[in-house]
Amino acid sequence: MVKIPVEINYFAGGFRPMLNVILSFEEPKIFLPIKAIIDTGSPTTLVWISDMRRMRLSKIQLNKIKGKFDEVNIGGGKVKTVKLENMGFRIGTYLNTKLDVRFPIEGEEKAQPSLLGVDFLEKIKANFCFNPSKKESYLEI
Repeated sequence: MVKIPVEINYFAGGFRPMLNVILSFEEPKIFLPIKAIIDTGSPTTLVWISDMRRMRLSKIQLNKIKGKFDEVNIGGGKVKTVKLENMGFRIGTYLNTKLDVRFPIEGEEKAQPSLLGVDFLEKIKANFCFNPSKKESYLEI
């Protein structure tokens, strides 16, 4: 078993497990290192608007992407998204795989971090441990 350390950062009033990952895609050309919250309450992985801005990918460009369009519930509201299938997904030297990732194309522009949802944990077949009182968090693959 491989044990991948997960950072614990204080964000939005509490401790959150956060993981540094690199996303990549060929068309459109995307290479994006992000820090995302591992969110076991979210069924899907979502790259939020602040990270989209860093890769200079606009909502207009996202509208041109061929992908699956649908709405997801985030923070009590609905957000229209496009899903890029089989996006490159890397965690340091621990893991290199493909993952379906959603990008918002409509909805509120909140200052929210990107999320790694349950789909991420299922895809990499990982056990996730998060103990905020000990400030310990890791993934086991």
